[in-house]
Amino acid sequence: MEPITEPLFCQAERLAFRCGEHMVSAAGLIHWPILRLVLVLLGLAGLMPCQVGAQFTPAPMAIKLPDSLVFVGTPITNASLVWHPLRQRYYSARLGNSTLPLETWLLAGGASVAQTNAGIDTRGLWYAPGTGNIERNCAGGLGWANMNIDASSNAMNTFTQLFTGMNQPNNQSVGAYDWNTNTVLFYLSGSMYVYSRTTAVLLSTIPLTGTSLASVTAHTVMYTGQVGYEVCLYDYTNKRVLFFNRSSGAFSAMSQLPASATVSGTQFNVAYTNNRFWTFNSTTRKWNAYCVWQQLCSVVLPVELIRFEGACINGKPILQWATGSERNSSHFSVERSAEGATWITVGEVPAAGNSQQVVEYRFTDPQPSGEPVVYYRLRQTDLDGQEEVFDVVPLMNCGTTDITLLAFPNPVMDVLHVVAKVAGSAEENYTLELLDAMGRPVKQHTIGIAAGQGTADLDLAGLAAGSYTLALRDTMGSSVSRTQVVKH
Repeated sequence: MEPITEPLFCQAERLAFRCGEHMVSAAGLIHWPILRLVLVLLGLAGLMPCQVGAQFTPAPMAIKLPDSLVFVGTPITNASLVWHPLRQRYYSARLGNSTLPLETWLLAGGASVAQTNAGIDTRGLWYAPGTGNIERNCAGGLGWANMNIDASSNAMNTFTQLFTGMNQPNNQSVGAYDWNTNTVLFYLSGSMYVYSRTTAVLLSTIPLTGTSLASVTAHTVMYTGQVGYEVCLYDYTNKRVLFFNRSSGAFSAMSQLPASATVSGTQFNVAYTNNRFWTFNSTTRKWNAYCVWQQLCSVVLPVELIRFEGACINGKPILQWATGSERNSSHFSVERSAEGATWITVGEVPAAGNSQQVVEYRFTDPQPSGEPVVYYRLRQTDLDGQEEVFDVVPLMNCGTTDITLLAFPNPVMDVLHVVAKVAGSAEENYTLELLDAMGRPVKQHTIGIAAGQGTADLDLAGLAAGSYTLALRDTMGSSVSRTQVVKH
């Protein structure tokens, strides 16, 4: 998905037209046929960066995008996010006080490129096309302020106060800017509160109706500008983006996020900016983006792969992978190589087609090569024939070494005793890795193998009850054996 930017000629007043994410005005005296001709010529010349009047409809199944923004500062609990279409920068502030991080990202994302502090206790962030500034509402009676930006387009910790006082429903409210009506929107307890951007005066209160609001983020509302779907809230229990009509407050559509989507907390940590819906994970300190519009999701790759790994179990290569979401996916091809350059297909596995849940896959190579090191990779094909190749997984000594992994008692309450037998192994250290049901490592332990055998005790007392996978990894990090463990 391309960024949304503002045309250079959109600086005058009064003629409103939508350019992707925001409204810009041009002189009311311009003759409409002439303006249309100018827009067409600019588009043909490659100067028009977006569709004029582009209208999107919600995608029933949202697609996770590769876009991610990672804080490099101190641990981040709650945050808000905004995109500046002219500066081509993302800005995000940690909520809580004026000394907490305010960081800057390039369009490509990754780690932030500049870090400072917020300067004022920030809540909502928005881009104001009329001024070209990033503005914000702040905690409690701190009012509204802009955010200063330096010559390198990085956020600064200085600001200009726009309004003082409690210009919002409560202390924690996260505002969103409605560029169509020049108002600032807030949400609280089932209603949308509409404030004038010009005077900061409350203009109206609009109940949001037509769907349950029992588990929406308590203080955060978002504005999309898409007709009939202008306002959205996030349902953190069902992982859904709920859309509402700005004028009536009636529920109009929803977009279901993948099962793997993670939002920390129940009050903040969601945003809509640059035509993307964003969720924030405080554990990883990362914003993740999702496509929620049908017209844009059609260009997104159909599969979100969340795990791909291999293990040698009883001398057989076992490949396992999982997807967080799938859209029009046809099948997976498992490919093998002896040197990592020339690949052959050793099997195919039908895909789920369309899914918003975690789907697990497993494949056993029917004729392992027996080479000391063998490489496997996945090739995913969608229903239209488009393909994507995923990362390579190496397996060592599969079919040449007898490996046994024993774990007891099973089920286990606290201490799990582990015995690993590796026939013909010299004295070396292997790694025991305990994975939860989502395939995430929750515990690691080194186990020494001497004379073909090693033992270890794992303390599982602090883990939640459930099913876990215990994997044994060799010195190269390859999983050579695994077994299931149940924690009571």
